[in-house]
Amino acid sequence: MTQIYMRRIMSTCVVVLALFMGLPTYAHEDRAPTGSWKGVLRSTTEQRPPLTTLLTFSADGNLVESRRLYLPESPLGPLLATPGHGEWRRSKNGGFDATIVVLYQGASEHPTSPGVVIGREKVRYKLQLVNGGQQLQGTIVIDVQDAEGNVVSSDPGTIEATRIRPEPLP
Repeated sequence: MTQIYMRRIMSTCVVVLALFMGLPTYAHEDRAPTGSWKGVLRSTTEQRPPLTTLLTFSADGNLVESRRLYLPESPLGPLLATPGHGEWRRSKNGGFDATIVVLYQGASEHPTSPGVVIGREKVRYKLQLVNGGQQLQGTIVIDVQDAEGNVVSSDPGTIEATRIRPEPLP
């Protein structure tokens, strides 16, 4: 009797596992931002061109952001920027909060600090998944700080991003 009962439990577990193995690895995408995104940040107060960005949200709450490295016009002058590193978490409103930090170095033509770390940027995001989890929308605040940590500019804006999906070769 016990052996028959154990076989039924094992058979049920195998069937359940088989069902879950058939799900795509991105089946969670309507509930979490995990994965990679191509986005555009737009300032709502400054006359700056839109900034194209790549974001990767990991399941453990880490966030990595990449953008063009050379920024010829910034509140700190021409500079080079590192990728952004930070974290994200689910917020109370069903969306997501995130923060990244980017380090700035004076570009070769910087008038006073070529090749020297001259500041950092902190970007805070408030995000919502839309369109069945295929798009992110939200608001941002970008705080640029000098090397001593003084806020040089604080710029609100918006972000819209689209999930990067695998595409097969033709």
